[in-house]
Amino acid sequence: MKTLDEHNKIKLAIGTVSFEPVKNGIACPECNTELMDSQPCVVLLSSPVQYKIHCPFCDYKGYRY
Repeated sequence: MKTLDEHNKIKLAIGTVSFEPVKNGIACPECNTELMDSQPCVVLLSSPVQYKIHCPFCDYKGYRY
């Protein structure tokens, strides 16, 4: 098994941690454009956890599970 530090270094090295908005494959409820995770590294610690989302076309903003 690898250590937590080894795991974290590998994840950061291969770029799986994104700080820029990324498409998430969900259709916007207002204009049907693909939504984006606004801050992929930020998880709201609600129950269940949530991620902030937005539409780059119509400026829809919301949250997904």
